[in-house]
Amino acid sequence: NYAYFSTRVEPLGPRIALSKTQHATRGFVVPMFDAMIPIGVSLIQELRRYGNNDVIQVYHCLGELSPLSMQLLHRADDFIEVIDVCHEYVTQGNLTLEQAKDFRNFYIKPLALIHTRLEDVILLDADDILFSDPAALWDVPAYKATGTIFFYDREINENSYLNGKHRWTNDAGVDVEENTLREMVRMFESERFGLRRNQPSDHVRNSLPFNSQGAHEQDSSVVVVDKRRHHIAMDVLWFLITAWRYRFTYSWGDKENFWLAYELSQSPYSFSPHGTSAAGGRQGHDVQTVCGDIAHFFPLDGRDDILHINGNKLINPYTKIDAVNGYDHSFQASKLTDLVANLPGYFAGLRRRGPTPIMQPNSSCPQECMYQRGAIAVTNAQRQSMVQRISDTFEVAAAVDRHVVVQQGVVLPIVTDADAARAVSSINQLRRVGYQGWVQVYHCAGNFPSHVLQTFVRIDAYVQVVDACQGFILNGNLTMDQIPDFQNSYLAPLALIHTSMSHVVVLNVHAVVLQDPTAVLWSDVLYSETGTVFFHDHHDATSKSFLNHPATYIDERGRSVAGTALEAVVHTFNYSKFNLDGPRTLSPSLKASRAWNHQSASRQDGSLFAVDKSRADKAMQVLWELITTTRFQHGYSKGAKENVWLAYELSQLPYAFSKFGASYVDGASPWTAQYGPAKDDELLVVMTALSDVASIDDLPANVCRRRLEGTTDDATCLDQHNEGAQRLTSSQVQALKVRAVSEAVAAVVPKVTHDKRNLALRVVVGTLHVATTVYLVVWVLIMLFSSGPNVVTAKFYQPKVTAAGYTMISLMHVGALMVPNLCHRKPAVTSLWKPLQPPPPPVTVRRLSSKTQSRIIVRQLSKRAATDWFDHVFIVFNFIVILCQGRQAYEMLSTMVDPTKVVSYAAIVLLYSVLSPCLVFINNIQTKYTLVCYADALFSFTLSCGHPMFSVAIQALELIVVNPNLVRNNRWSAETLLFARLFGVTGPVDFFVKHVMHLSTYFTICRLANTAHLADSNKDQSSDLQRNHQNRVMRRLNLGVSSGLGVVCAILLGRCLLYREPCPSYCLSKMQPLMDLGCHCAYVNINCHTLGIDDPTPLLDPRIIGTRLVYVQFSRCDLENGLNATSMVPFQQITKIQVTFSNMSSWTGPLPASLNNILVQYSRLETIPHALLYDIPPELVTILIDAAPLKTIPDIAFNAWSFVQRLQLLNVSLTTFPNGILSMPHLTELNLRGNNITSMLGWEWA
Repeated sequence: NYAYFSTRVEPLGPRIALSKTQHATRGFVVPMFDAMIPIGVSLIQELRRYGNNDVIQVYHCLGELSPLSMQLLHRADDFIEVIDVCHEYVTQGNLTLEQAKDFRNFYIKPLALIHTRLEDVILLDADDILFSDPAALWDVPAYKATGTIFFYDREINENSYLNGKHRWTNDAGVDVEENTLREMVRMFESERFGLRRNQPSDHVRNSLPFNSQGAHEQDSSVVVVDKRRHHIAMDVLWFLITAWRYRFTYSWGDKENFWLAYELSQSPYSFSPHGTSAAGGRQGHDVQTVCGDIAHFFPLDGRDDILHINGNKLINPYTKIDAVNGYDHSFQASKLTDLVANLPGYFAGLRRRGPTPIMQPNSSCPQECMYQRGAIAVTNAQRQSMVQRISDTFEVAAAVDRHVVVQQGVVLPIVTDADAARAVSSINQLRRVGYQGWVQVYHCAGNFPSHVLQTFVRIDAYVQVVDACQGFILNGNLTMDQIPDFQNSYLAPLALIHTSMSHVVVLNVHAVVLQDPTAVLWSDVLYSETGTVFFHDHHDATSKSFLNHPATYIDERGRSVAGTALEAVVHTFNYSKFNLDGPRTLSPSLKASRAWNHQSASRQDGSLFAVDKSRADKAMQVLWELITTTRFQHGYSKGAKENVWLAYELSQLPYAFSKFGASYVDGASPWTAQYGPAKDDELLVVMTALSDVASIDDLPANVCRRRLEGTTDDATCLDQHNEGAQRLTSSQVQALKVRAVSEAVAAVVPKVTHDKRNLALRVVVGTLHVATTVYLVVWVLIMLFSSGPNVVTAKFYQPKVTAAGYTMISLMHVGALMVPNLCHRKPAVTSLWKPLQPPPPPVTVRRLSSKTQSRIIVRQLSKRAATDWFDHVFIVFNFIVILCQGRQAYEMLSTMVDPTKVVSYAAIVLLYSVLSPCLVFINNIQTKYTLVCYADALFSFTLSCGHPMFSVAIQALELIVVNPNLVRNNRWSAETLLFARLFGVTGPVDFFVKHVMHLSTYFTICRLANTAHLADSNKDQSSDLQRNHQNRVMRRLNLGVSSGLGVVCAILLGRCLLYREPCPSYCLSKMQPLMDLGCHCAYVNINCHTLGIDDPTPLLDPRIIGTRLVYVQFSRCDLENGLNATSMVPFQQITKIQVTFSNMSSWTGPLPASLNNILVQYSRLETIPHALLYDIPPELVTILIDAAPLKTIPDIAFNAWSFVQRLQLLNVSLTTFPNGILSMPHLTELNLRGNNITSMLGWEWA
């Protein structure tokens, strides 16, 4: 196996996105081991180049593929399954470990064929060079007839393998000679498989080996099998590869087993009609003889094209050093030139299989030669294909060669299925806190399905999946019986011993890291001095278990001593086995510990610790002894957590615990938390029990303050009004919430069974539910976790109430996804949300009594009323929704500055308003219902979520992809603010409108889902009944009103966009109100120097820029006395004023009442102006003063700024900390950068 791993894994050529199908029934099986990865990956790429999209199963045996190899495979292609077949059969008890080792060679191929879940299987060798898509083999008539296609081997006439000679005495007592094939046919135990003894098939009787004219029959470089047929053949194949392969020497490798399994099981099979070809060069003395690697024509009469070459030496960048799978892994890029220069120039000619006159061995015509079979020149296309394959192979080999040993990283042991989900969440959390290094996910002996383990490799390029137990089993250090002993918490110390990394952080999957643990621990002085950092566990002085469990032991002097389990371990450990002196001198750390002094049952918290293995060889040896032997003699540890520090103690190596004790965070029951080991470290990790959390609201909010080990250790610090606790920061709470949500989502695996006929519909419904849920959840997060200034500036209306409403609607969508029947329950009475069933066919009768006639009339009227009721309710419902959507379109025109988005939204509303009334005229109730449901769902989703999501995505992509500096662009900021106001909830009317639209989306999606239960029907029988005049009038009236309204709106929209008055150049963003054609600026940037003016006041004339101004910026203007208050009166929506590079020395005010943000930069203010001291707007939340000679700020200013949440006083020459800041109750952000503050009072508040 490779002893190195990757520090960088790049895609190996273009990635092919394939639709994953969990129920794939056909595909390729390719056995590989590490040295075959370059040619194996290039084979996968070759298949994809030919357009093949089938699944490729890569088989290996007992860890023959290292984590690096599996990583390269999954990075090269999306549709790969990697399977350790030997491990699975050993785990299932089908093979012993010793038996499994015999399949780490050619024999893995028949084993893989037996194991694979695929039905239509093509077995490929990794060194096959393909010239077309082999999937065409499944369409060959011979395959359809027999379920097999086999290919012939070379005609090699020698007395070996199937033609090996043996003597035996027949029933007549005559000593005769026979070859191996005849012996196998004669001795096969047909009865063992429920078969009657039968004569050999015609194929066998005519074969070269049976007639002693050849030693081989089949080449197994390509094997095509339909596993659905001839199950007995698979049973015989198992018998051959597990039993008879040891009895008879009949096959070079695995190749003869396939056709023999079918022959001996009396199952039909078919060989290619063509004999073997060869790819190489012509003999100098015989141009009709081609010598080289084995090749095959496409197995169909009438075709003469080459399917493939089995040519390891033609493409392999490594050198083969033995006949099985021994390779020299040294890589030389220059070999590529040699391989290209020596490509084969000829193929042996097309022919039938027949005997050869050449008897082997023959030095003048070796077995690789096709004697007198003719020669066909290699085409340019075939040559280019081989060159491409060599190039791909060397590219992979070069990538392997660049990979180096992983020196440091995080180890994540996983034991249960839930751990696998938590590990994914843990990896994501590590990335969120800034850790970008390697993560090794450890498991034991494959106690997970292969697709679960492959998930880790796919989600992150720096994750390796390692089986800790398998390597120890193969080396004989562990037995299979010991595996269950490590499929628990003891996997963590086993993984620590196994990992090749030197600097290791072991992390429990239940732990939520709040900082990068590697950055905190590896840089700590304790780690530098000892190579370890351990954390204390909680202590229970009254507990008499584990380390403090009473135990009687025989000490080193032979005396019986009553003590504790910890003392028993220390005094009875076999020190001499490790050349140690014994427990003569205990470490000061142990002597001072509570566990040694009978005050605690535990010492170490195993959720997180760091170890430098390069300094711990002896400790690792002792640790192995503890976890394999000592643990069963003394019950000293709850789980495995006490073993690592004990290994250091017993090996007499230095180790270090954090000087701080374990902490608590609150919850249903207190959770363990750990601060970093350094003096100033923040909270590092929380050991969670998220399964006990009923909802996000139950997550912890408080944590005990840091305290030294040895002080009181209980959770009373969390009691109310106790000064020993502090609030978790918002980022820490958010980390816990994200972890809780990600684990909950990962743990849910809904079972979905759909009718194929309605699969497309259900995919649409599911997508709409998911997209709407995501949209609503994002808004909930924005409203709950946005900073206060942003909430005020965006003018969100009752954010908590809105968030609660959106949460309820999103839960309704989730419920519809998880429990589809919520949308499918049949109502007791006809309602808008369910289809009306068509009436039964009319019954013709000759004569009816008056009573019966009355019943029929009532029934007909009821059906007609039900249909009319659907029409009426739909019309009313539709009208309300269209009104809400129209109001939203009107608001977009009045708010949004991008005409494209406005026009597209309005156009959708107009289309819906015209289309929906037309649907009511359809007579077939089911057709009408289906079309109404589709229209309602798609239009409702588009107008409530889809269009806003698209608009926001365009805005975000412009920032992320095009220009990240837009975040500092005032125009972009102003437009983003308008986005937030438009799509957020900004008032009671807006609250009603948006909730109606979102509820409409939910109900219409559910109603669309319900159409899957409708049967197709012909024209509704109720159409035979005459519609009453009133109903027709109402439907026509609805069509007229809706269409008329649409036409009027279209005219107004065109007028609004085409006949609008122009705006001045300093108006950088403008709105287009529907009814007002004047200029309405949203963002104005007045640079007086550029415009050649001093006073900006005339430019603020509402007749020029309108009255909808949101953001105004003044630069280089003469504003010595500030802005003219009168000039700002018309602007009742202004949110932000920014004044830069002005001569402002005072500002009388007052400020506009709607103002939220005021920014004054590079001014001459020497004191806080009057405008910022008196008549402060109640919603002013941000004040920024930058580069002004203020020096001091009066306390009256801070009293006036009581509602300010973000205060930035930058470069204002402050020398002392303004104590008045302490009186600002709502302040959440303070920035005093660029001042000369030399004293800081009130630090305890900060």
